[in-house]
Amino acid sequence: MVSGLSTCCRPETPPSISFSGSGFMATYQLGVAQCFRDLAPGLLRAAPCVLGSSAGSLVAAAVVCEMSPTVIRDEMLHFAKQMKAFALGPLNPSVSVFHWLERVVLKHLPADAHRLASGRLAVAMTRLTDGRCVVASEFGSKDDVAQALLGSCFVPGFCGMQPPSFRGVYYVDGGFTSFQPVLPTPTLTVSPFSGESDICPADGPCMWDLVVSGATLKGSMANSFRIMNALYPLSLETLEQAYHSGYVDATHFLLQNDLAPGLTIHKLSIDCNETKTRLQLDITDEDEDEMKAEEETTLTYLDTSCRQVGNWNGPERNTNRPRGEPSLQLDVVKNVPLHETFSYVSMFPAWILSYLLLPLMLMFHFVLQNRASMELVFLQALELLFKAWHSLRNLTFFVLSIFLSSLKRNLNGRVFPLIPFLQWMRRLTRYEVGPEVPRKLQ
Repeated sequence: MVSGLSTCCRPETPPSISFSGSGFMATYQLGVAQCFRDLAPGLLRAAPCVLGSSAGSLVAAAVVCEMSPTVIRDEMLHFAKQMKAFALGPLNPSVSVFHWLERVVLKHLPADAHRLASGRLAVAMTRLTDGRCVVASEFGSKDDVAQALLGSCFVPGFCGMQPPSFRGVYYVDGGFTSFQPVLPTPTLTVSPFSGESDICPADGPCMWDLVVSGATLKGSMANSFRIMNALYPLSLETLEQAYHSGYVDATHFLLQNDLAPGLTIHKLSIDCNETKTRLQLDITDEDEDEMKAEEETTLTYLDTSCRQVGNWNGPERNTNRPRGEPSLQLDVVKNVPLHETFSYVSMFPAWILSYLLLPLMLMFHFVLQNRASMELVFLQALELLFKAWHSLRNLTFFVLSIFLSSLKRNLNGRVFPLIPFLQWMRRLTRYEVGPEVPRKLQ
């Protein structure tokens, strides 16, 4: 991985900035971006290129298009709070992560986003058909920027089964092929997972490494929890803490590399209670008025229904009938002729047949009413199967590449170097024991 640590202090070679795939843990990268805006805005303005993959592309777009990182953070926290009301969270069929992403992107991207992003924003995507990594850096409209971001964030199954298209080509998550996009020039890498990135959580030494599309992460328990929260946020506090951790880690990086003029070590003693901005997710007055109106309507309907039921079952129904007189229905039942009883019995098979045919009739009625929709579904069935197959293939290759790359790195870095040492120990043991004397044949 090309890092900007060695040359980022030189003004003549400003580093590019790369945000890795992060999921909901993108709040960490948003904290880094906010720290750069507050303490080193020149670092963001001088960056020749800002790269992003998966959710990191949203952070890169926020930097390039001059969107507020705190606003994007609040959107993520608000959506995470809404998901807590559903079983299985983002995996619930009622929750659409893709529609939420689309709404946030279209809402906060400025009208001239394509002008700001062209030539400076690089969005990594994975082409659906052949699984190749494609980096989009030229955009003709705001919709082009939005579609590129949606394609880079689209995880098949997690975000749906219909991938977005960018200029007529379907793309899926950029993290499948380029988890941490970098350039041959100095690149400052930011990741919410502990590993080899320039700005990342500082975990202790770990025995195993995890290789994800060329990026090396630590196979620690803390990283495992971060990966889980990236896909399935367990609590709002975890995402909010990641934001503040990113801010603090970025501050340490600026101090160590002398990139923030005027920033002293006293900046690190900022009280967390002063910088921490809790998200207030209260219901607005308009929502309260709507809820009150719905409750009043429901109570009015129930009150009317209860009155109708009371009038039906009340004493007015039998006021015209003397006491002790049997009801008319009972008289009719008592005076039913015997042949009519047999006629009812003979109709019993017809009743059974009608009930058995009822599901078929309902199905036939449904087909007639939804004929146009059914034709459209059948016409698109082949296309949906085609997309589902390629999405599953890319996802399978992604998981296999993680396993094989991680196994290869751990074997080369930790197991194979021990083999010569073990062989030397074996020879040393033989030398100390002495040569083995063969027994004489009797």
